[in-house]
Amino acid sequence: MRDCFKGFYNPTEEQLQAAWGSEETLFVLDTNVLLNLYGYAEQTREDFFELLGSLGEKLWIPFHVGLEYQRRRLEVIRDEKGIFNKINDNLDKIEKIFKGDFEQLALKRRFPRLQDNTEKLHKEIGKSISSYKKSVSYWDEKQPCVRSHDSIREKLNDLTEGKVGDAPESQDWLESIYNEGKERYENKIPPGYKDNNKSKSEQNTFSYNGLKYERQYGDLILWKQLINKAKDEGIKNVIFVTDDSKEDWWYILESRGKKQIGPHANLQSEIYREANLDIFHMYNTSSFLESGKEILNLGVHDSSIQDANTTFLQSLGRVTRKLESDLSEKELEKRYFTKALKSFKEYDKFRGLELKYQYGSLEDEELQDLKKRINERNELVHYIKLKDLWKSSRHDNEANDADDDENDED
Repeated sequence: MRDCFKGFYNPTEEQLQAAWGSEETLFVLDTNVLLNLYGYAEQTREDFFELLGSLGEKLWIPFHVGLEYQRRRLEVIRDEKGIFNKINDNLDKIEKIFKGDFEQLALKRRFPRLQDNTEKLHKEIGKSISSYKKSVSYWDEKQPCVRSHDSIREKLNDLTEGKVGDAPESQDWLESIYNEGKERYENKIPPGYKDNNKSKSEQNTFSYNGLKYERQYGDLILWKQLINKAKDEGIKNVIFVTDDSKEDWWYILESRGKKQIGPHANLQSEIYREANLDIFHMYNTSSFLESGKEILNLGVHDSSIQDANTTFLQSLGRVTRKLESDLSEKELEKRYFTKALKSFKEYDKFRGLELKYQYGSLEDEELQDLKKRINERNELVHYIKLKDLWKSSRHDNEANDADDDENDED
């Protein structure tokens, strides 16, 4: 059975431990893993780089991963840097409440003593905000900007020197990928079919070094380059690290909620068919760090694992929110709120197991229970956030007599 249907079987913990120590193992990174580094705490990045350094010559990235990283790097830096502007904008809004909303109440005339308390509150909050802004400024200075020296890229340059795959050999090779991709996507054959909406974007294509790339087939290009590398003599195991959470990479089963079981069966079947591999396995960054800590005995901090895990769960959240964006508020409440609220009270006792969010590392019953709680907790958070956005947008519309609410699409 295992030999006939290898795509449906995940490696055991013993096999994975052996693969980590084998010189015949190739560790491959996805673009999102590299870009997410800009949003991590400094300690998380240091732990991640230490793990990559320990892999030595076993580390490799497809050419398309490197290309997408270089193309999108500045946009990610800009967006991460923009968070600090948003923080300061929110702090300024608090000040405007006292200068605007409270003054309109004319408390000094109506309730003098209450006005005195309001002024005291204003001063206390002002002190707290001033102290908080110093903390914001500290972290803002540590965050790279688009024109500053990029120490993260410099470190990646050192770690991936001589470990980047070859560029596409010709436009004809790319066109053959696009033609194959059309048929694969129509039949929902992974990877990448969840990205077919990129073809409708105004920026659905780009050019580099004389070749034209279609964005919707980026994952498929990466996958083909990975398979070609896996065919090399001396490679028996491939471990792919990705923070993509969509079902065109992972085998997701609907069982009292969607549950990720492991790599998509069709992906495993294809790479086993095309390359003479013993093991193919996938991690997200969090489980990659955790396995590196346990198997290689590295000093990876628990906070780093949690930091990366939060980012991965946020990625899952974006997928969920995209599905939710087309639902009305009442439909959301009917679908999620009652069940999620009930399970939310039980969630705390499972928090200690979040660091074990890795396939095969827990007992089956324990793992399924944990995933169920995490999923239901996320659904509740997504509902609350979406509801707050909806209310905020509606209030702004009424105040400004706007015709459309653009924030509903965010």
